Parts: sequence; structure tokens; C-alpha cells
Amino acid sequence: MAYGKLIAVAVGSLVLFTSAPAAGETKGPALLPFVQQMAIIRLSDGTLMGNFIRTRDGVPEVAARYSKDNGLGWSNPETLLKLRKEGGGWAGPMALLDHQAEVHLFFLKWEDAKGQVDESREGILCGYLGGYGGKRLDIWHAKSKSGRKDWQPPKRIWKGYTGSMNSVIQMANGRIVFPFAQLMPPRAFGSGCDDLAAFTFTGPFQSTAVYSDDQGETWRLSPSSLSVEVPSIVHGYGADEPVVLQLKDGRVWMLMRTQRGRLYESFSADGATWSPARPTRLIASDSPVGLVRVDDGRIILFWNCCQRFPYAFGGRHVLHAAISDDEGKTWRGCREVARDPKRNEPPPVDIDFGTAYPFPTAASAGKIIYYTGQGEGRVLLTLLDPQWLLETSQKADFSAAKEAWSVFGTKGVEFVAHPENGQAKVLRMRKTHSDWPACAVWNFPAGLRGCLRMRLMLNPGFGGALVGITDHFSTPFDMEDRFYSLFNLDIASDGRILKETAGAQPVLSSGRWHDLALTWDCGKRDCRVMLDGRDVGTLPLLRETLGACYLRLRSTAEQTDNAGFLVESAEADVQ
Repeated sequence: MAYGKLIAVAVGSLVLFTSAPAAGETKGPALLPFVQQMAIIRLSDGTLMGNFIRTRDGVPEVAARYSKDNGLGWSNPETLLKLRKEGGGWAGPMALLDHQAEVHLFFLKWEDAKGQVDESREGILCGYLGGYGGKRLDIWHAKSKSGRKDWQPPKRIWKGYTGSMNSVIQMANGRIVFPFAQLMPPRAFGSGCDDLAAFTFTGPFQSTAVYSDDQGETWRLSPSSLSVEVPSIVHGYGADEPVVLQLKDGRVWMLMRTQRGRLYESFSADGATWSPARPTRLIASDSPVGLVRVDDGRIILFWNCCQRFPYAFGGRHVLHAAISDDEGKTWRGCREVARDPKRNEPPPVDIDFGTAYPFPTAASAGKIIYYTGQGEGRVLLTLLDPQWLLETSQKADFSAAKEAWSVFGTKGVEFVAHPENGQAKVLRMRKTHSDWPACAVWNFPAGLRGCLRMRLMLNPGFGGALVGITDHFSTPFDMEDRFYSLFNLDIASDGRILKETAGAQPVLSSGRWHDLALTWDCGKRDCRVMLDGRDVGTLPLLRETLGACYLRLRSTAEQTDNAGFLVESAEADVQ
């Protein structure tokens, strides 16, 4: 095989996560050379196999590339099997390496939905055949045999309309479980007082699964169909694009994309029958997740912990990852592991965009390789060391601030030379336009307890600022951020720290540096404020959380503030 050389990769003018780690620090996410988007699995010898669909001489086929160095270089493509030319186009694949080291490939295939009838008596698993936009999107399956030397031809295993494929697993007992969301018939309110669903609207998609106990020869449809309320009867998919993972106690865990502002979950003892969908504590936009178990047994979750943006009910500007060593009961991390390369540009109006649709694979040496992103120039291939998610401290690097800080959709936020030594960079925030916000957003490792330390200076004429600590991403121009923060510290235009306590209010004098420390404890539901080493009171915890992981700095000047303030340093330590 001819393997490509490692080359420098740039996505537009973006350079992501490439700074050298400090001594003893675990290296964060690293961009890999992008060849093409593929469904990656790890073979028994550690080789990565990337599967994709291409067309040669007018015939669609599945091909594969191979990497022996965790995605740094890839072989030339090799054809695996041909696909049918008849009917609509193919999408996918989703890939699985089974217990016998054979590969299973799953596809979606477009077909005309008009005039269709239920063919379940003919042995095809059928869903609702009403179609979506006049089309069906069926599920097909193919598998290798004889040690991946031959392939069985693809066959349809479910007929109806589904969305994206996001997951497939083989359980310890050999059962293969392929989760998906099926389009269901339209339903109006008031269909009967004996049906709770008649009192609300759950959207057109419901999550379910097909499963096989004979290595994919035959398939059965789960009797469970999981629904979730939507926030609007005009738009909202429902319980969509499920992802599954088997837990150590044998149960299968399903996480579903919803429009409720958080992920929903279901559990199954056998991969066939599922518990009703219930909300988790995981904040999320309307985006699917990625779940993967690393070799040491820990679980890694990839998801968009984003809120309050009109696209995807919260946005997909950044992708987060967290790690669990107790089967998803608790999580550490919530760190940004992908950022939209074009987030500093106005988004497109007619196509999907952002960092969503993560597809992680456990690679060699304990690493995770994952594709994520939607839209031209936005799809990234990245390698992650999960140990990075366990770090408990982070210091802001203002020299690489355009990557570490989100400032898009704002004016007056700059990273400039230090006013005293002229060498180091500082953050300068001024509200230069009355109709534009001035705000910067920074992510750090999540913690239920922790301390955020900043060194800042108010310039003469300063117009006010908000220091917010929260547990999710929202855009820098989110004007409702204070209502969803965990802790808010207001600094008035005269430098007073506004807080709900009696007595004199502490003051930050303009024209000099101050050390501000915010030490929070979500268990005690408070945040202690220290100014220049002096205790100046506490802030109340405003809502329940899994841990703080974001700093938001925003000018609160009502009109303009050409003076603003400077931030020389910011550092977070969490427990």
C-alpha cells in the first residue's frame, strides 16, 4: 500500500489546537490531514479502515483507505463492492467490525415514495411509507465474509424514511443493534383522552432500532418507538438520530437528539425493547452525539453543548467532549474539541453548517479519531488524547486568542499589545458601536468546584461590564446570557462590584491592575468573590448544573464605551 506523507494542513486561515503543550501538559485535539470523509473502524491489528462511497465509470461503489499511523497517512483507495445503479442515490456508509472480524456496512438509499404500499408481508421491515418530500430513505446492509476477502451484495433491511445514520454496535452476546429515527404518520391534537400524546405534539420522527442475531442475515424491528415533545408544531423533528452504546452492566444506552435544549435517553436490556425517552441533564442543541468507549473502559461523549441560537435550536459553533469513568453517571471535561472554521463569517442561509455530526473511533495508543462538521470547508478530521479531558487547569493564551476565544458577531473586542511592556498580548474590550455587542467567550475544563482568576484594568471612562460563569456555549452576541449563567458579577461604570449584600460596595479603581478571583462551589450553591486578596462577598448559584466550564466577559454600556477595560490574564482551576 502507498501511504501518503504527513503534510501541513490549513482550513482557510484557521489553525486549530496546534500550540505546543507546557511541560507535563497533555496535548489537546490535533487536526489530521483531511483526505475525505469516511466511516472509520479499527481492525484487529490496529489498522484504521476508512469506508466511503464513490462513483467510477458511472457505477456507485464502496471503497476503503487504510491507515497504520492513527490517520496521519492513508493508503490509496481500494474497491470493496459495487452498488446498484437502479433507483435513487446512496448515502453513507456506517461501518461495524463484528466479533468475527468481518465488516458490516449500512447505507441509506433514496427512492420514490409515491404510490407505495406496505410490503412487510414480503419480508421487508416497513415503517410509514408516506415519505419526506415525496421520497423514501431506506436502510440497506452489506457484510464481508472469508476474512473480508469477499462481500455479500447489499440488501434492504428497512423501508420507509429515516434521517442520518449515527451509530451501530454489536452487543457482547452477538446481537447487532442499528438505531435510527423513523418518520411517522402526521397526527393532530385531540385524538383521544386516553392517549397522553394527544395533549401535545411530539414531532414526526421517533427513535427505534433494527437488530440481528445471525450476523446480519435477517433483521427484526424493535417494538419500541420513542417520541419526544417538540417546542413548536411548525418545526421540530422529535426524537431523532439516536446513538447507542452497551454499558458494563449489559444494558444498552441510547442518546437522542431533540429540540428541548438537552439530550434524551433510553435504556434496553436486550437492544430490542426500550424504556420511554426521558430527559438527561446534558445540555445540548438540536444535534446528534458521538459515543465511544476507549480501550481502558472509559466512555467519551462528543456533543454540541450550545444554546440560544436560531439554527438547530442552539447552534453548532463548537463541539464539546467529556469523559466518564462511571458509565455516564458523571462527566469531566466539557471542553471544546472542534470549532467552526468559518464561525467568524456570517453563516449560510440555505445549508447546514457548524461542527455537528461527530463520528468517533477508538484508535491505537488510547487515542480517539473523529470526523465532525457540516458544509464546505467545515469538516474536520481530528485526533484526541482522552487524558486531555481530565486536566483541571487552563490558562488563557492571548497570543492565540482568535482561536481560544469566541468573539464573532461583536465589535470592539481586540487582542492588543500590553500597554506597559508592549510584548505580551492583552484582551481589550470596548463597546465601540451602540448597536453591536462587545463580548468574549472562553472555555475551560468543567468543575462543580473551582476558581477563576483574572487580572484586569478599567480604563478611565469605563462603561460597565458583566463577568459571567456558565456551563454551556452561547454566541458572544447572546443578550440573554445573564439569565442562564450560573454566577453573574456586575461591575458598574464607577467600578463598584454590584452584589446583593449590605454595606459598602467594593470598587475597582480605573487606571490600575486588579486581581479578581471567583471561587465557586455548586454543592454549597455560592461563589466567593475576592478583589486584590480581600473577601468582598458571595454570589448565589442561579440554577442546577453539572459544572461550570465557560467564562463570558461582556460590556454592559448602554450606548458606547470607547474606554472599556483590559484583561491581562485569565486562569481556571477546577475540581
